[in-house]
Amino acid sequence: MFRKGALIVLASMMLSAAARAQSGADSTGAVKFDYDVRLGAFLDNGEYSSDYKAPQTWSGAYVIPTVGLRFNGGHRIMAGISFLQQFGQKPFGETPDFLAYYNYTGRVFNGFGGLLPRAEMKGYYSRALFSDSVGYFKHTLAGALLQWDGERGGIEAFFDWNAEDTKTGKESFMAGLAGRLKLGRRGLFHAGIAGYMYHYRIGDKAVSEGLAPNFLVDNVMYHVYGGMDLGDITALDVLSLDVGIVGSMSRGRIEVGNAGGWTARAGFHARFNLEWHGWGIEDTFFAGKGLMPLWDVYGTQVYWGDSFYNAPVYNRTDLYWSKTLAKRLSIRAALVFHQTARGLDFCQQASVNVHLWK
Repeated sequence: MFRKGALIVLASMMLSAAARAQSGADSTGAVKFDYDVRLGAFLDNGEYSSDYKAPQTWSGAYVIPTVGLRFNGGHRIMAGISFLQQFGQKPFGETPDFLAYYNYTGRVFNGFGGLLPRAEMKGYYSRALFSDSVGYFKHTLAGALLQWDGERGGIEAFFDWNAEDTKTGKESFMAGLAGRLKLGRRGLFHAGIAGYMYHYRIGDKAVSEGLAPNFLVDNVMYHVYGGMDLGDITALDVLSLDVGIVGSMSRGRIEVGNAGGWTARAGFHARFNLEWHGWGIEDTFFAGKGLMPLWDVYGTQVYWGDSFYNAPVYNRTDLYWSKTLAKRLSIRAALVFHQTARGLDFCQQASVNVHLWK
């Protein structure tokens, strides 16, 4: 009798709690349908005669639709697909990436976990760390992205598991961060940092077949800088300057090539940006020892930055027009000049990006 009575009481309590929860859900709309769609197209026509980069044209379009559920308290779960089509190639030649992630959005914290759109990364990363081609072809981040934002700046940390092949032993992952702090009463000055550690295991089999001297390679990239943003106190939309140091540390894990130790490289880095009504100039300057000492062996397998940063002196000038409409459509076209001691190289860039969300 006691057990039966206890079960009746417990069932009554559960039904009462369920009714209260349902009532709360009905009044506040606890679960809602959500969607997020990104699509765009890009063109990068590189007319290079330099030893640092081969002439190449990249062009294509992508679409990343995701759907899911949004819950009270800033929680949501999303799933979708990321599809890239390079122009001039056979349709559906690229294998789409699957997306599935959890997202929490709070007052100062925003967090993601799973397979998520790489476009959610908001930090500033020099092209010494991530080249333009990363944005063209890598639209998915596999791991986690954590972001904190406040009145004086923000910081983000990420972990990205890039590859794993149990048959060959190949694996790669990256962990990094980027942050900026506003300084002064009006926040006209700033200090920032960005960097990552990239771990690349090509596998014992590749070494035995003579494809690489080291089966394990690590590469650390970093950028420390300070500067000012004066756009708010001038008639210009953007007027900014930052200067600092960009560097790398690379090593092979076994005593071949660089004897298993770290090879450190660093140089001076400066960026100037002026923009008025969408018309702008961005100039980036680097001077130091080439940042990618193992480039001739591994190339883009290990180094994600622009290969022009192998030059001891490098200057990039972008003459561009950029426009954003209703926060959903952004257009950019640029004439880009790459200058090294070996001459002047030129490319044209254009991109269109659309972001639709509920």
